[in-house]
Amino acid sequence: MKYRSNPNRRAHSFAAVALLALSGLVCAPACAGQAYASGLRDGDTYDRLIVQYKRGSAAALNAAALDASLHRAALSVKADGAGKHMPTLKRLRRMAIGSDVVVSDIALNREQARTLMQAIASDPEVEWVQPDLRVEATALPNDTHFGLQWDLADSAVGLRAPAAWDSGDGSGAVVAVIDTGILSHPDLNANVLPGYDMLGARSSGDGDGRDSNPTDSLNLVHGTHVAGTVAAATGNGLGVAGVASGARIVPVRVVGSGIAGFTSDLADGIVWASGGRVSGVPANPNPADVINLSVGTAEPCSQTPTWQAAINTATANGTIVVAAAGNNNTDVSHFSPASCKNVITVAASDEGGRRAWYSNYGAGIDITAPGGERCSPATEFLPLTRRAYKPSDCTQWHDAKGILSTVSGDDYAYDDGTSMASPHVVGVVALIQAAAATPKSFEQVRKILAESARPISATNCPGGCGPGLIDAAAAVAKARETAVP
Repeated sequence: MKYRSNPNRRAHSFAAVALLALSGLVCAPACAGQAYASGLRDGDTYDRLIVQYKRGSAAALNAAALDASLHRAALSVKADGAGKHMPTLKRLRRMAIGSDVVVSDIALNREQARTLMQAIASDPEVEWVQPDLRVEATALPNDTHFGLQWDLADSAVGLRAPAAWDSGDGSGAVVAVIDTGILSHPDLNANVLPGYDMLGARSSGDGDGRDSNPTDSLNLVHGTHVAGTVAAATGNGLGVAGVASGARIVPVRVVGSGIAGFTSDLADGIVWASGGRVSGVPANPNPADVINLSVGTAEPCSQTPTWQAAINTATANGTIVVAAAGNNNTDVSHFSPASCKNVITVAASDEGGRRAWYSNYGAGIDITAPGGERCSPATEFLPLTRRAYKPSDCTQWHDAKGILSTVSGDDYAYDDGTSMASPHVVGVVALIQAAAATPKSFEQVRKILAESARPISATNCPGGCGPGLIDAAAAVAKARETAVP
């Protein structure tokens, strides 16, 4: 890949992230580590944790010491509530960021999981522990129909992709789509590079664990739809156009059964996609220039150190990370990875150039892009912080106002959500990097997107949409300038 072969490409520096002990932080008396428990919910059960042992500690270096540490912590929990037995804890694997995925043979409720995390954190050799939360795709679950791509148009509310294509199609750029995997499609296949299935056997839905086959075996189509928006073939007389049809897609499967995956698999996928090493997995021969994350959890990044560590690794490897803001109609600061540092965070707009009613918002938004709105509430916007998405919210249906892209069966369909907005930005980043004389850094790309954006008024974006609506043509033109101050 041409950018990776450039000897002048430099790793981008980033600030160290302070992991703050906010309201979700719990800690046993005199504990040595931090327990990030705010992600635990009443009514849910938990059988996976991510534990970071201190570098050089016995537990980090020796399997027997780690087993002993986990056994001591398990003594604090009576998993059946009757005192008959405790959970058996085992290390499933070591992650690329150096943390350990720990599994329990018994599903724990919220209080049991909290107690266990406190006990683990009380070990002086533990730096932090968090639940290995399920990560959900961020598209809205509505029916789909065939239609036109208003989102790419040279218009006041479109991406202005055709004008950007006068300067190139993103050739040479590599985009990793970390999602549900990929499905074969004649409008996409030529642009797909070898990827990887990062899902473990316990969570994949296909039962075969990690392997080099990123095929979406469950026909979830989410990742294929996202990939088509980035790089579907353009000008071939078939189907839809991609934002950067000259770019190549590396599919990384991290979301499986139940349209969900685990944070640990996501983190390893991010590191691997950027060219980092993941134990037991062959190196990625095509490290990504940009990563798309149309996935996430309703949890602040300050409470999910796994996300931040993986993203920092990708940034240090020279990869730009772009993430969907989430579909909760709330401040993006409550959502990960969108609230993490070193991430370009994307809100969604509708066909009228307004914030889509479901989209997250706030000061953490870096750019807004078309995400579509196939259904609308009775009012233009829901009250701020009132969580979307409920079936009763939709009183009007108009499928053609969604985002059209590739799906299964050689077909095309509409979908909507910040999942659909994020790949528009990823495609523009690919166009920027291909058009620039030398690849731009993360901060340069973010600055280019902000300075070339079309502002959205407060009336059309209650809560805040960052600098405004993305303009592909203006962004590419700015990238072609000899320098960005």
